[in-house]
Amino acid sequence: MSVSLFAGVGVALAPSASAASHPACYRDLRDHTAKITGNNVNLRKAKGTWNPILRVLQKGAKVTVYCQGVVYRDGDAEAGEWYYVKHQASGIKGWVLTKYVR
Repeated sequence: MSVSLFAGVGVALAPSASAASHPACYRDLRDHTAKITGNNVNLRKAKGTWNPILRVLQKGAKVTVYCQGVVYRDGDAEAGEWYYVKHQASGIKGWVLTKYVR
């Protein structure tokens, strides 16, 4: 949260929300552009490898990263962290494992 001063009075300003933050995220990443680092990377409907594939992304594909989330299954984190992204070429939004995004 930031604080601005107007005529000597402190005014608290709420942080701006991501344009497409997701309720399943724990960390907002402020809509930055990144690239896919692997070949045939699955863009999924929800976090987790068991969820439907919306699109297969190729190495170098540009994505907008909105936020980060994790999947827990049977008490253990499954396959690490996930990013909620938008594939820039198609406009499709979904989830990608963080290890495939830089």
